Amino acid sequence: MINPFQINSSQITPLILLAVLLAFFSTMLTANDEQAPLITKKTNERLTALSSDREWLDLLHYHKIGLFSTFQSQADDPAFFFANTGNKDPKAELDATFIALSQSDYSKESAICRFPARLHWLQTKGLLSSKDLSNCVEFTDWFSKIDAKSLTLAFPAAYLNSPSSMYGHTFIRINRKNGTNSLLDYSVNYAANVDPDDNELVFTYKGLSGGYPGVFSVLPYYEKVTEYSFLEARDVWEYELNLTEAEVDQFVRHTWEVQHTHFDYYFFDENCSYHLLTLLDAASDRFNLSEKFSISAIPADTVREIKNAGLISIANFRPSTMSLMSHMLKQSSSATQESAKNLVENKDIEINSLTDSLSNIEAAQMLELAYQYSRYLSVRKKKDQKKQARKAITILSERSKIDDTKVFSDYPTPKFRDDEGHHSKRLEASFGQLNEQNYTQLGMRMAYHDRLDNLPGYLEGAQLEMFHAQFRHTEIKNGRDSTRLEELTLVDIASYSPRNDFVTPLSWEVSTGLKRPEAQHEELVAFLTAGWGGSYRFGQQQFYGLAYFDLNADNDIDKGHNFSVGPKLGWLSQHEKWVINLELRQAFDISGADYRVRAIELGISRSLATHWQLRLNGQYLSHALNKQNQDYSKSFSLSLMHYF
Repeated sequence: MINPFQINSSQITPLILLAVLLAFFSTMLTANDEQAPLITKKTNERLTALSSDREWLDLLHYHKIGLFSTFQSQADDPAFFFANTGNKDPKAELDATFIALSQSDYSKESAICRFPARLHWLQTKGLLSSKDLSNCVEFTDWFSKIDAKSLTLAFPAAYLNSPSSMYGHTFIRINRKNGTNSLLDYSVNYAANVDPDDNELVFTYKGLSGGYPGVFSVLPYYEKVTEYSFLEARDVWEYELNLTEAEVDQFVRHTWEVQHTHFDYYFFDENCSYHLLTLLDAASDRFNLSEKFSISAIPADTVREIKNAGLISIANFRPSTMSLMSHMLKQSSSATQESAKNLVENKDIEINSLTDSLSNIEAAQMLELAYQYSRYLSVRKKKDQKKQARKAITILSERSKIDDTKVFSDYPTPKFRDDEGHHSKRLEASFGQLNEQNYTQLGMRMAYHDRLDNLPGYLEGAQLEMFHAQFRHTEIKNGRDSTRLEELTLVDIASYSPRNDFVTPLSWEVSTGLKRPEAQHEELVAFLTAGWGGSYRFGQQQFYGLAYFDLNADNDIDKGHNFSVGPKLGWLSQHEKWVINLELRQAFDISGADYRVRAIELGISRSLATHWQLRLNGQYLSHALNKQNQDYSKSFSLSLMHYF
């Protein structure tokens, strides 16, 4: 008789294998039974239609900018997606998101609590209405603390001494419903997470190549004001944005989603200003701001786009400490200024010894100017910070004892905002003569501004040009005409910040690219030019002097290179409608080919409209290739500039 409960050892292995397989398929069937009702045929059709909805694509940051970019998510963090192919397949990500939200609980790391903006959007489409975001305790506490009422776009002015801020910067302030002090509001900022050990060269390379992760941060607004107004001496424009309450709330929800997500940072396209546009796009279906930028995104241009979309209601100006000091200096006597400086710099001086000889108004002016100067030394220069903080308190205490409440006029709001200047790209057509040869020249500049460009909306004494190419066609008598690349400037930066008794910034310039040297115009050579010096302003007239060097390198020039140094003196007069710049320079050869150049250059420009300009340039040169070959040349050109 066979015992049915008696199994020999040879039968155990197949039975165990069968049991494992049955358990596996049972689990799969159970999982399918759980997912089946989540994505029914009707729901799948609905999700398929929604997967191409622009709001959904904006929530995933599906955009395209740059010469070689593709249309996919710009988020470079895998944790931002539920589907493995979510960064390239919006339908797969929507399906995975729908399932994750459907099965989610309300723990800290749950799908609902991590992606409240996605849930809200799906609920507006009639899906997942049973899910209640208020059960996410950490998010709701954060959302309540933000207390969002409206948004303000902040635009600190350009700062040439920092490569990441040469074009300016933008971030957003979230205005609270129950707040009266804007400094206590919160700000949303996007910036590169920079390695502090990187030097300027490495920093620039990584910034151009996407070598830094870009991250969003949510910080108190006073921290950003301190950073830009005091630390970098940058004026700030604040633009109140016209958004509905629902759009503001969705903006805040999406900010929560991306604040721990990294995006590769690029100076020229995926930068601070561009990604603020993508945040705004994700807040409403009526915004399509980021799609206006296909190659690059410069902060001033992004502000113009926001303005063109009708989102700016009011613009306010916040002057920096440097601007306030400059304004006070114009209204105070030299004796008042000297006393203010002595009070801050001399630790042993008594305030009464300075104020006794001054009238009440002069004493109040001296104390207010001293306070601003103390703040400048403490925060900007990081000089004796504890001592300056104590002195600032003492100065304010003494100032409170003087009844005269208003001894300086308010800082005037600039006539033109930074977004009201000329556009950042430029086309140019020139007609000119070099000695006896006539030429026509076409040029294009990708960015941004030079000293002769229309001034309104830009920094006085500042220049920042990148990717500026010029092609020249020369009419040659008794010979063949010539058409060739005349110059290609990759970078040309100049900062002529004026000095005074309180602030002594260094004026400097640097440029590099390809050019045809004045003393050997037939050769196209690589060049690097840089200079350092000082600048002083008297009214609208600015005078500068620099010591500069010029390095040219090419196999076709004598000895393969020329390195020269010399002085450069200039006069710059910038006005709303016209600009004039006179410059004298002389180069003394140090090594390589003998160029020995002495030059006088004059440039005059006249604004025809915001985005049009007429320009006249003239140059007189004394140059030589060697000691026996002295020559002279003169040139002039008339140019029409169009900014776009």
